[in-house]
Amino acid sequence: MKKKMVTALSALMIMASLWGCGGSTASDNEDTEKAAGTNAGEEAEEQEESAADPKVEQINLNNAEGSLIYIRHELAQDYNGSNAVRIYFTYTNKSDETKTAQSTFYPQVFQNGVECEFTIGDFMEENEAESNLSKELMKDASLEVAFLYTLQDTVNPVVLKVIDQSAENFLDGIYQEQELALQ
Repeated sequence: MKKKMVTALSALMIMASLWGCGGSTASDNEDTEKAAGTNAGEEAEEQEESAADPKVEQINLNNAEGSLIYIRHELAQDYNGSNAVRIYFTYTNKSDETKTAQSTFYPQVFQNGVECEFTIGDFMEENEAESNLSKELMKDASLEVAFLYTLQDTVNPVVLKVIDQSAENFLDGIYQEQELALQ
């Protein structure tokens, strides 16, 4: 029962993060830039490069609020027994506020040109990285997180697209794409 509640809470938090986005004032952005120092310029260059060519060998998004780095993926089954892909990342919070991975980054998976549905795993086989999606991290803390998506088939590759939805880049459409072979 506890696992079901945690999983349901995780799903609700993900939905809430997609619907709401916190705003920041100009002074908040200035403070963030001052605190980031010269690294802000380097990160801006990296973001500009990724915006120019979003296809990468490995997802590695960084901004003033956090970073999300692709680790690996595996075939799995969701709570209904349907084929799914579980994608693992290392999430680091760089913000002074506590945050979850999905509050700063929005991963999507496409197969055969169609978006795959975000899903939850089998309740009987708990996955710690999936459970970590609902955990908030303090500044400079890192944690392995995993997102699970229902597949159309287990043969065709998928395209992983991660959108930077940080306050500084939300309207800029910054994202990276990585192709993942399933076999």
